[in-house]
Amino acid sequence: MNNKHDIDTYSKLALGASFYLEESFRCIYESLEYEFAAILFSQLLENIEPSVEDRKIFAKTSLPNDAIGLLQSEIPDILSEPTTKMMSDAWKNAQLRSKTENHKFGLDHKIDSIEILGHLNNFGFFIETIINRHLLFLNQSGKIDDFSYSRFSVAKVMERIIYIFKEDLKNNTIHLNEVQNLFRLRNKTVHYTPDNAKVLKPRISELIKIWTQCAKLIGKLEIQENFNEESFSERILYHSLRLQKKWN
Repeated sequence: MNNKHDIDTYSKLALGASFYLEESFRCIYESLEYEFAAILFSQLLENIEPSVEDRKIFAKTSLPNDAIGLLQSEIPDILSEPTTKMMSDAWKNAQLRSKTENHKFGLDHKIDSIEILGHLNNFGFFIETIINRHLLFLNQSGKIDDFSYSRFSVAKVMERIIYIFKEDLKNNTIHLNEVQNLFRLRNKTVHYTPDNAKVLKPRISELIKIWTQCAKLIGKLEIQENFNEESFSERILYHSLRLQKKWN
């Protein structure tokens, strides 16, 4: 039995899990606020008419039409100072409104903001930390031996999850398809290739399914552990419902 970890280890793992969970949802809230701000900004831009000076500047401006050319060029000011200020003020206004107003994106909305990287990474870290703590609990409560613990504590996270829930999977009382999808998505953030950067746009409905399944799995662990602490599964559902209330 693993005796080198005491109550401090459990406390640090719980604090780590809490940090990752809150950071993950902070990122998703910021993602949707940014995307709503972009919608508001585009509406405000419709009321800004380019001036004669703007048209003259734009007519004289010649920019490369390829990505590398644009990246290597010094982009000149293509709008007059008054128009630039109006656009800047419009963007600030849109950002402020996005924090206080609600918007119904719909369940099929694909999240394209860069903050989605933070959500997927941190939520994956959260699940992994909870799983690591439960493995320690199983070892210290005599449910798995030291050899099995040393083996599974360094295995891939999905192998750890499958091991923990092997009886539930055998009895078909749980499913892991959404958890697998979470780590498939997180893998795209870890390996942020040009192709992954282009396709990584999870739907809101996809994320809700992941949160719901993860909450169910963690709820099962919480029943086994019976720790006197705030429920992580309930916190997931709280954030999920809060997000749906504001954005769906």
